[in-house]
Amino acid sequence: MSKIPASVEDIVAENFEVRDVTYYPESVEFVLADISPEDSRERFKALLRRLSPMGLIPRLYIDGEKLKLTVFSAPEGREGPQGRIRLALLMCTIGTIIFSGWIVANGTIELLKEAGMSLDPIIGMLTHSMGILTFLAIHELGHALEGRRRGNYELELFVPAPPPPFGFGTFGDILLPSKPAINREEMLDKGLSGPVAGLIAALVLSFMGIMQSIPVSMEMAQLWVEQGKAGFLPTPLAFLLMELILSPQGDKVLLLSPLALSGLGAMFITFLVSMPVLPWDGGYIAFSLMPQDRARKISWLAVIGVILMNPFMGVLMLVFNLFPVHSPPLDEYSSVPESKRRRALMLYLLTLILSLPIIQ
Repeated sequence: MSKIPASVEDIVAENFEVRDVTYYPESVEFVLADISPEDSRERFKALLRRLSPMGLIPRLYIDGEKLKLTVFSAPEGREGPQGRIRLALLMCTIGTIIFSGWIVANGTIELLKEAGMSLDPIIGMLTHSMGILTFLAIHELGHALEGRRRGNYELELFVPAPPPPFGFGTFGDILLPSKPAINREEMLDKGLSGPVAGLIAALVLSFMGIMQSIPVSMEMAQLWVEQGKAGFLPTPLAFLLMELILSPQGDKVLLLSPLALSGLGAMFITFLVSMPVLPWDGGYIAFSLMPQDRARKISWLAVIGVILMNPFMGVLMLVFNLFPVHSPPLDEYSSVPESKRRRALMLYLLTLILSLPIIQ
């Protein structure tokens, strides 16, 4: 005898045409008549609204050539990392960002002294650290606003990282929600909201930081590189364009201020979290816009690219790609509306292009 009440059959029939029903001890399986993915989207959400108060969860999917819907009891408790783990990772990330700020500030102070200028180390550390933290806060705000709109926001998992040149105190955040998304549209909104908000913050930080940067001669910059005191980092495309517009031309180059380095780091982090690898933001975007097999192939190409750019981050992404931990949406059948798909794809590609690191 199934634990699912018999009334569920009538509720499902109100939203879908049922061809067959099979009762199991812990669930009920329905074989449904064919329906377009566009029509099924709203019907599934209506069904979910009816079943949720009863402690039941529906799942819509393709099994072979049949469209099936399974209804089962919601698991007790919360799945995934608990709030204390999320908070502990956030505190650890704040610590590594402050440490990164101290390393950046002291490196910049040495170079400024040789250029005949000075900078208070505490001010430099706070400027860089607050820049990265502001970027992270706005990135998270993008996720939070989207989550609040759908009524299912929870703090993401922040990833600590070493200081430059291996990282900027953080590798951003990863999305490991306690509850699966309702459909691919929700996955898309969840994945895209953070990188877009973060990119805007990164652009503002970069502009302000470049305006504070100090022009030095090319000869002095080359000497610092030869002495191992400085280096030319891969530069995100948008940052590079700002430098070309705002920095002096000729034989001068910019000694980037701590704030400018935070803007550069924020763009680099935006690019990394936008890679189409789950559970990073870009993975949610890719898996919501294309078939799973194609998204998996693209994710492997992204992992190889990230390993070449940043081995630390690349290995982390490799582990997640080998052992995927994400939950598919409850409605695996319906697709993202075509008009929204085009807009989201353009916005996603723009984010990737503007934050793309260019080796000079």
